[in-house]
Amino acid sequence: MFFAAIICSITACDKNNPGPGNPSIVGKWRWVKSVGGIGGFTSTPKSVGYNLQDEFYADSTYKRLKNDTVLFSASFHTTKNYKLSATETVNLLSIYGPAIDGFPVAYVVRHDSLYLNNFYIADGENSVYVRIK
Repeated sequence: MFFAAIICSITACDKNNPGPGNPSIVGKWRWVKSVGGIGGFTSTPKSVGYNLQDEFYADSTYKRLKNDTVLFSASFHTTKNYKLSATETVNLLSIYGPAIDGFPVAYVVRHDSLYLNNFYIADGENSVYVRIK
């Protein structure tokens, strides 16, 4: 029992390299696709002609890269279990800085995938990212 507690303590401390299944948003994420908008279109790196990468750091800094070039840097904040309605709670992600509108999005980390849902806009996009290892 004591040995198991030691192993858990050691493996739980690396915030910059979360393992598979870790619910932390901290890490580097590669954009896979976005679905939605007024026409309900699906966009992928292939269809738009570029790659996006989002990087979230333990010190609450954020970077967005396009084809490996930094587009902008900002700060981010998460709010766990935000009460969206009487029956629904979500985890919120807010990114804010000079080039950002700051509207929060709902997020879910499931295994090595990050799902973002723009719930404040009726025809907003939903995006999927995969963790870069």
